[in-house]
Amino acid sequence: MGKTGRKNHHYSYEFKKNAVERYLSGELGGAVIASRKLGLRSDTQLLRWTTLYRQDPELLKLDGRGKASAKDGVRKGRSKKVKTDELDKDERIEYLKMENAILKKAKALRKSFGER
Repeated sequence: MGKTGRKNHHYSYEFKKNAVERYLSGELGGAVIASRKLGLRSDTQLLRWTTLYRQDPELLKLDGRGKASAKDGVRKGRSKKVKTDELDKDERIEYLKMENAILKKAKALRKSFGER
């Protein structure tokens, strides 16, 4: 949930497709006015749908929250914790090297700010 007390809205594929097509035809005016007429909280939502629609209208069917984004396949948000006991020997070595490098950088930063 975004702001406190707000619930997320779920829009059907048909609603999204219809909204984008009406917006692109100019029937609803600009993005801000079109968003208001459609009852959306933000014009950004309509512009996101328009971008997806131009790539492939079928992308409007996807609910990308918490999943890889439709355009680049990259997961957003907090990364998963690594279970080191499930890694093989080489992966574990690489993981520990990375972890060590992070700790060294943190130590150097603390030292530069005069902390111990």
